[in-house]
Amino acid sequence: MRGCCRLAVGGLLALPVLLGFAAAPAAATGPTLAALTYEQTEDRSNFIDQVRKARKGDAESQWQVGLTYALLGDPARALPLLRFAAEAGHPRAAALLGWLHEEGRGAEKSLEEARRWYRLAAEKGDADGMVALGRLLLRETEPGSREAARQLFQRAAQQDDPNGQYYLGWLLARADGPRDDAQAYAWFIKSAHQGHVGAQVAVATHLMSGRGVAMNKKTAGEWLLRAAEKQDPVAHYLLGRLKEDAGDAGLDGARRSFRVAAEAGHREAQFALATLLAKSAAETDRKEAVEWFGKAHEAGHKAAANRLGEMYRDGAGVLQQPDRARRMFQQAAEQGDANAMYNLAGMQNDGLGGARDTGNALKWYARAADEGHQKALDVVAGLLNSSVKTSALGLKGFWQ
Repeated sequence: MRGCCRLAVGGLLALPVLLGFAAAPAAATGPTLAALTYEQTEDRSNFIDQVRKARKGDAESQWQVGLTYALLGDPARALPLLRFAAEAGHPRAAALLGWLHEEGRGAEKSLEEARRWYRLAAEKGDADGMVALGRLLLRETEPGSREAARQLFQRAAQQDDPNGQYYLGWLLARADGPRDDAQAYAWFIKSAHQGHVGAQVAVATHLMSGRGVAMNKKTAGEWLLRAAEKQDPVAHYLLGRLKEDAGDAGLDGARRSFRVAAEAGHREAQFALATLLAKSAAETDRKEAVEWFGKAHEAGHKAAANRLGEMYRDGAGVLQQPDRARRMFQQAAEQGDANAMYNLAGMQNDGLGGARDTGNALKWYARAADEGHQKALDVVAGLLNSSVKTSALGLKGFWQ
């Protein structure tokens, strides 16, 4: 939960560190309790004292104990304590309670309940509640919801909240609203300096493209390294792109960065890694390329099916299977991939992987040409300029 990240971390730092309280694994002679250090004993004593205060109705203690249970993975026990504290007006308890309902942790998932508690927290001036309520408002289609979300993000950002700054920048950077790249970058950089990973990546993307700030790929790389240290897959992917742009000298580094992001499930990184591996002369690399193209395809990458088709057509890293290649091209072509349209047309025209079908080949060549595919444009231009264009093609529109 982005909106409660600061809340959770802040609460964790404010609480005694509850370590060493669990019993050790049972031995044959019976359970043996782990010895506690003085600090751990003090932490345990402080926690017990918090529990006593919570039972007597102290809202701050209810919040502290509820947060502790939530952090320890026991949200069902946290919920009633947080509810008591929230009903007493504790804003941070209300924000965390909203998140538990939003995520369905310890209670049935309910956006209505989440919105209720986020609103209470926001009205009390809690930045986490403001950001979380703003996020939910962005899902709504009612007039004014987006502006209400923006105002909430603005209020949180003005409290120097990194999540509020990030989301305000995100709204300002979008193309479907009043876009202001310079202001977006200004909020992103504030959030990034506070350690917000998403903002660090956003700062890097603005620096890489020169949006709202002078282009500076070196500084962009520095921000991406910060985010990558926190294992952010997007940061690793973009680092790979920067290294790839450096030419042959950066390809090994690009592979490493793409691989980290790919293994984390980033489909663009999976496709990018596969593309580099497919260019290798090593058979083991090409075999791995097929695997990554397959994973990217399963993850919904639109271009991956066409690249898989090319691998099966050419027998690169996999046994040559023209029929399977043709099916992959067909699938990708029907999804609008111009390269796949061209490849499918070629296989249909030559009768590879199935029966020859010049009629459909012409249609796919033309559709690819309509998408601006240069090789398809050349094929269509050659056909239209041939002496058989009238009888064979019926002039224009033969692909309809």
